[in-house]
Amino acid sequence: MKTILKKLVLIASLCTLLPMMSASADDDSFAPGGTAIDRHTERFHNLKIIMDLKAKDIDTVKYATMVVSRIIEHPGTNLVVIVEGPFVSVFAKKNYLDHQGIVDQWAEFAKNGVHVEFCGNSVQSAGLTPSDMEGLSGKNPAVVNSGAYPSIAHYETLGYKLVVPILMPSPAK
Repeated sequence: MKTILKKLVLIASLCTLLPMMSASADDDSFAPGGTAIDRHTERFHNLKIIMDLKAKDIDTVKYATMVVSRIIEHPGTNLVVIVEGPFVSVFAKKNYLDHQGIVDQWAEFAKNGVHVEFCGNSVQSAGLTPSDMEGLSGKNPAVVNSGAYPSIAHYETLGYKLVVPILMPSPAK
């Protein structure tokens, strides 16, 4: 008798729980407003972007590397990256072996048309000179400019839109 009662309780519990367990991601009852429209593969054409890479640490430079790789997937994109801040030194010739993977990736970007400029003030603040910096590409060499903000303003007058990638901290677990 106890066994039959236990089975009945189990069956009743399952009958109550199964409808809840069968809800899927396609069920909009759990999503006010329905499901987001998937456009993550959409490509925009002929973007003109000036990126202000505030290189405060190596993780910021790595993050910007990923952002650049995503931006240049869009056809006809014209991208200029201004590197400013203390980690402009990643691109110093003397630091090449320490940061070879990153610098090689940026050299590939330059070969594919991304124009890279190093903030002259940041280069000087890092104790470097223009001749200390990587050229990245013989065909599209990097430039040490007179300062990030005048260069950004110049490109904005040419119709470029400013993008400032910001590395967000990981959420606490």
